[in-house]
Amino acid sequence: MKKILFCLMLLAGFAAANTCTEAWFYIRNPVFLLIPQNAPYIDSAYFKEGTEVTFFKASYRDGHIDKTYQGLIWENYGSGITDIDQYYVSRDESVLSKKDSEVLLSDSTFGDTTYLERMCYYNGKISQKIFHKTTNSYASSFSTEDSYRKGSNGTMESFSWEELTEFFFRNDSLIKIDTSNFSPDGSPTNQITYYVEDPEDDYKCYEYKNDSLTGTLTYQKKKRGYSLKYFNQDIFQEYFMVIPDAITAIRKQRPTVKISPKARYFDLLGRYKFSK
Repeated sequence: MKKILFCLMLLAGFAAANTCTEAWFYIRNPVFLLIPQNAPYIDSAYFKEGTEVTFFKASYRDGHIDKTYQGLIWENYGSGITDIDQYYVSRDESVLSKKDSEVLLSDSTFGDTTYLERMCYYNGKISQKIFHKTTNSYASSFSTEDSYRKGSNGTMESFSWEELTEFFFRNDSLIKIDTSNFSPDGSPTNQITYYVEDPEDDYKCYEYKNDSLTGTLTYQKKKRGYSLKYFNQDIFQEYFMVIPDAITAIRKQRPTVKISPKARYFDLLGRYKFSK
């Protein structure tokens, strides 16, 4: 399973979910990754696709994520760590050790909207930029990465790979829109996914693409929090969330940072801007 999956699913919610779709919205909302104090946070996750089995584990320090571990599980051979990411709550590159995978995190709040910036490095060189935005009913992740491909004349040429994932939460239903912008002509392509509650079971919901059922999700309460399972014919995923003892249904208010709403990555309506 590609490492990008783990980078995009790092996350934490801000209240104990009451429904399956609400739990999925919180799990796919990465802004609260930075400060999960008094809020549900991810402990670990398990993925199976075909014969490949992978796992994810997060550790925290001083109220923010510290390290994430990704690895493989082999039948009859146990498991092993394949990737470790070290996190720093800073914009200053001088804190980096410039060894292996490291991430700089920084966040800011304007009104009811929170922004999180994530800069991913490998051996001191930036490899990916991810920008997150969230409100109580909206979450998005915009990632950009420089890469190379073979041009029409056979030589290698650089290009900017961009992807935007948006979640809209309304009336116990969730809409996901994936927009990719890395085709040769730079034209964005869209994929829309719907998550709908089971009318008879708040702890179960269904995923639809192109009017076809593509997956099922189930929410289950645990002693320390809850888990959410996603599965279809080919894929199984399970996310384990921990709820702190003193959690309330209201997110702890964070001090408002005075920043301009006209961030360079958003237009005047607050939408992400794809580069030309």
